Formats: sequence, structure tokens, C-alpha cells
Amino acid sequence: MRIINSFLLTLGLGLVVVGCSQNKPPFPGKTVDKFVGKLTHDGKPVSFPPDTAVLKVYHEKGQQFGIPIKEDGTFDIGWMPVGKYAAMLERQPVGNTKGPSLTRYGVADGLTIEEGKTEYVIELGKGFKP
Repeated sequence: MRIINSFLLTLGLGLVVVGCSQNKPPFPGKTVDKFVGKLTHDGKPVSFPPDTAVLKVYHEKGQQFGIPIKEDGTFDIGWMPVGKYAAMLERQPVGNTKGPSLTRYGVADGLTIEEGKTEYVIELGKGFKP
């Protein structure tokens, strides 16, 4: 009886491991595998100190993602769901500054990720202060 119970336990655990290892997409809708882009202000590229800027995007179905922004204002993203996003630029202050530890700027036009499109330009708008 012990041998049968051990066998059944081992078999059950094996099935759980196999079932968990299947590559299920984390989002049930359409996605893109990779895209690149840049942030602009008045049509000109913007730059940021290293590791200080993140574009937070909020998908129309409720998911939230953070897109790290490079020093030159560009980004390079892998997997993302297709659809419309509200967007907010979050910036960390540089050095020992007093006041808020994080500034946020709402991107008026947001972002729409389209199937097959691989390059994006996000205009930060007139209210943005570099």
C-alpha cells in the first residue's frame, strides 16, 4: 500500500509540474512581441538623468505596466498587450533635493499599441516641463 501511495503522489506531483510549465500568455488578448519608441516635447527628443524616468501605462482592460525610459528618452519593450493606454511619466529627483520624492506628468494623448506597429513617438505635450 505504501508503494502505491508513493507512486500516486509522485505521479500527481509530476502532472502538476508539467501542467504548470506550459507557456500560457499572461494576457488573454492580442499582444506584440517587441517595439521601440521615444518621448518628445514640442517635436524634439527629451533626455533624462540615468534611471530617473518611467512611463507608467494603464491598459484599457486594467493592467498596469512600467516602461523604463533611457537617458536619451527612448525605450525598448518586449511583450505588451495591444490596445489603448492612459500614460503617466514618473520622474525621480536627482541628488539630495527637498520636496516631493517623485513627480508625475499625465501624457494627454496616452499610447495606443497596434498589432504590427514597431515604432512609437510619444509627445509629452505643452504642459511638460523638462
